[in-house]
This record gives sequence, structure tokens and C-alpha cells, in this order.
Amino acid sequence: MAQRRKLIGIIGSGLLGSDPYSPRTWSGISRFFFKTCKKYGILERVYGFDLPPFPKTALMLRNFSFDRFKWKSKFYLDVRYYEALTQKIARRLGPEDYEYGIIQIGGIYNIPSIVSGRTDCYSYHDGNLAQMLKSPYMPKRIPVKLTERALKFEQEVYHGMTKIFAMSEYLRQSFIDDFGVHPDKVANIGAGINLENIPAENKKQYERPEILFLGIDFLRKGGYQLLKAFRTVKERIPSSKLHIVGPNSLKIETNLSNGVEFHGYISKQDAEGRARFARIMNRSSLFVMPSLYEPFGIAPLEAMVHQLACILTNKWAFPEMVKPGFNGDLVPCGDVEALAETICRLLKNPDKLSRMGKAARDFVLKNYTWDIVIQRLIKEIGS
Repeated sequence: MAQRRKLIGIIGSGLLGSDPYSPRTWSGISRFFFKTCKKYGILERVYGFDLPPFPKTALMLRNFSFDRFKWKSKFYLDVRYYEALTQKIARRLGPEDYEYGIIQIGGIYNIPSIVSGRTDCYSYHDGNLAQMLKSPYMPKRIPVKLTERALKFEQEVYHGMTKIFAMSEYLRQSFIDDFGVHPDKVANIGAGINLENIPAENKKQYERPEILFLGIDFLRKGGYQLLKAFRTVKERIPSSKLHIVGPNSLKIETNLSNGVEFHGYISKQDAEGRARFARIMNRSSLFVMPSLYEPFGIAPLEAMVHQLACILTNKWAFPEMVKPGFNGDLVPCGDVEALAETICRLLKNPDKLSRMGKAARDFVLKNYTWDIVIQRLIKEIGS
């Protein structure tokens, strides 16, 4: 029997995180992706990177803006940061690493330029810059030359790859349409749920009109649109409640706080955190995340495996996850009125929520586990 080709993993930057096995690196995806690669015997080792404080701070200051969100966006679009990361990775990789294939997470470092044909190069993505620039989430007045250089850098990276792995079919098509990558060089292998153990199916009750939002990046994930929509929901369904999990801190205007329970960040790495997380999931009857931009979205999948139907934005990979009437519903991006109407309609129908919750769980377990993802990866890279 032929031995499976092993891989060297590469992940890094302040954007994704630099500890491959941290529950916060790449929203926890890195931890599960690399652990499952190791489980299937295809990971030799994995490196995590970021720049030292001084050169990184110097680059940040060169992109300074009084608008903190714009400042952050400019810094993470700066090709000089990408090039510095690439140089650091080049210094770390040794001759023994080129005996294996190399897989990088994201497109902000150029492994193919380092490898220069000595081995196969792969990359794995939840999104790309072309799609992010098209979203309403991107700040306005970012210098055009900055985005053009960043797009050119990504295009060079992608065209140097042996194969690109995407989490969704929408993203696979973006690499083809937006970056001109040949269709044979891009594969959709999906993504999995970031849970150590799959919760058992239970006899969940849906009579409580309680909604769950789960996400650290409250702004990008449409949290403020949800707060505005929930004000209408609370007026129509006085007993309704909105649970917010994810952000470390959050300021909610008084006129939007009625019925809102803020839980903050909950770690699933300890028993107390997992139990608290499960209690909130089990109390909730509906999951809502009306993102302004979402590269992929693991949180809705976790909600579905807890038997929650989902209301998501009708864009990106979400239409691949949710079929309206089957396991949830979709709403236009940024449409607060449509969001409120959809939430009210579903909360008033517990029987339908029950049917959709069961369908959602079955759908995720058949399509979105890390075992399934890594089996697809193995098939793509071959023996």
C-alpha cells in the first residue's frame, strides 16, 4: 500500500493568529484542521508565524489612521507585511521540510516563491480579498493602490499553487472568476464544526422565543443590525430574548437593550465553559447571524448540530448551508426590516422550528465534520 503524502503546515499573522493549536487561531479552525490532519497521518509538523513587535509596530504606524477599523484594514492590506512574513517563513524552513508537501492557511504569504518548485504547494481558505472588497463591511476610502497591490500579491500566490482548497463552492468559483485560476487547480473540500465532542440529540423544546447570536466580531457579523431588528421582535413578541455570545465586551444602547442578555466570550476548552455554552444553545430556539461579510461561517454549523435552525445573510457560503424552509432562512444583507419579519415568523411556529432543527443537525453531520474535510483533502493530494 502506498504511503500517504505528508504535509508541512504554515499559519501566521496577527489576522489569523500564530499558534496553530490555539482555540482562537483562525477562529479555532486551525486547531481542528491540523489535529485532524495529524489523526489521519498526513501532517509531519506545523509552523506558526508572526513578525517581532518592533518591525510589526513600525509597519502599523506607517498605516496609521484615526479611524481604528480603517487603520487595521490598511495594515492587513499592506504587501510589505505579507513580504516580511514570507521572508520570516523562508528563514525558518529547512531542507528537510522540502521532502514534504507544504500547505499554507490563507493567501498573505507566498510559499510558492520560497519553494521554487522543490515540492508541491497547497493553500486552504475560508475567503479571499476579492470577495472581502466587494462586501459592505469594507471601510471606504482605502487607497486604491493599496488594494491593487494586495490583490496582485494574492494572485501571484494562487497561480503558484499546486492546488487551492476552498471551504465552499462559492469561494471555489471566486478563485476561478476573480483571480483567473484554472478550475482544475481549485477544489471545494468544505469545513467542519469546531467541537471536541458532538452533542447528543435531545428532545429540545422550541416554545421559548429565545434567539442566539454567536460571534466574536460583532460588527462584521451583523450584530448591530440584529439589535435593531430585535427591538421590533421584542415589541411583537414581548417574551422574546436575545442571547449574545462571543465579544469580550459590548456597549449596547439603552433603547436596544430590552430583552438582550450578553454572555461575553465563552471558552469551550474547559468543562465549565462547555456546560455554559451548551445551556445557552439548549435554551435557544433559533440562531441568527446576519453578517455584513462572512468568508465562511463555522458558528451556524455549530448551532445546527445543536438542533437550531438558522437565519443567515443570503450571500457567500450561507446559501450552501441553509435551504429556506428546510433548516432555516436567508435574508438580504443589511435589511433590518426583513430580518425582524423573518425572526418573528419563525419564532411563532415552534413545530416548524423543531422540524428544521432536526434537519439542520442531520445536514451538518452528513456534510460538515473535520473527518469528512480531511478525507476529501487526502483524495485531492493523492497517495
